[in-house]
Amino acid sequence: MRKSGYRLGLWLHLGIGLLVIVLLFQIADRYRFRLDMTEENRYSISDPTRNLLKRLDADVIVEVYLAGELPANFIRFQKSIRELLEEFSIYTDVNFDVKFVDPGEAASTRARNQYFQGLINQGLQPTNLNYTIDGKSTQKLIFPGAIISYGGRELALNLLKGNRASGPEEIINQSIEGLEYEFANAIQQLAGTGRKRVGLITGHNEPDTSQLAGLNNLVLTKYDLFRVNLPTRTTPITGYDLLLVTKPTTAFSDREKFLLDQFVMKGGSIAFFLDALSVNMDSAAGDGTVAIPYDTKLADLLFKYACGSIKIMWPISTVVISL
Repeated sequence: MRKSGYRLGLWLHLGIGLLVIVLLFQIADRYRFRLDMTEENRYSISDPTRNLLKRLDADVIVEVYLAGELPANFIRFQKSIRELLEEFSIYTDVNFDVKFVDPGEAASTRARNQYFQGLINQGLQPTNLNYTIDGKSTQKLIFPGAIISYGGRELALNLLKGNRASGPEEIINQSIEGLEYEFANAIQQLAGTGRKRVGLITGHNEPDTSQLAGLNNLVLTKYDLFRVNLPTRTTPITGYDLLLVTKPTTAFSDREKFLLDQFVMKGGSIAFFLDALSVNMDSAAGDGTVAIPYDTKLADLLFKYACGSIKIMWPISTVVISL
């Protein structure tokens, strides 16, 4: 009798234990949390970041371009990024999809170069690594950064942010320390409302997308950027807080200048970045170099605003007008 009661007690305790485990799994699945027991609080993120993640109402996609064969210090960097983003996913109710991609895995040299150029155009900065693994010297071009997508918008994020005067290990350490801020700040920018709208004037042989990648990415960190093809515009320019005219080389028509003027007269602002002269830089160091003026026919429009706030920036002739 005692033996049967003992067995019954064991089965009862076992059943209760299994029930508790099932309940704990259900609670953990519904209310996700993590206990940070590391000395350096590796898995602890700040309250403002947690609050930001809890407010997200659209899915987040993060592509980190740090994968494949890497030296030990960059493997450590990669691991820190992965751990932080896993922590981010704990505190949000939306899908937080993280992918680690090796851009060097493209099928052909041409495809790889196109992939690299695409990342550069989006604002990611490449780094050329020289390292030794198993006695073999290796050189590899990497993009230690990420592209974050949220709510239909994208933002390129360069993650190698240490002081370049420091050694490689110190740069990695400084970059790891700044990871939470970099990712949280990028998500905040993408999730923010009421962003200013900037129109980029096109249609006058301005620099192409790759040449303006740095400017575009800088503007997109704070504002929404849109292309405005001025020659095809038939209606007044509205809905923008600022227009950018970036190094045009062909003439503006009277109708186009009228559209720009009306935009300013209705309270808008225009920033002009102009090269006054065309110079062949390949022969600039030699004798007989000729500089040819660009005839954009903007002189009358700029003269009209001469009493406004105008700033000339050198060494190139750059005129910025903000009214």
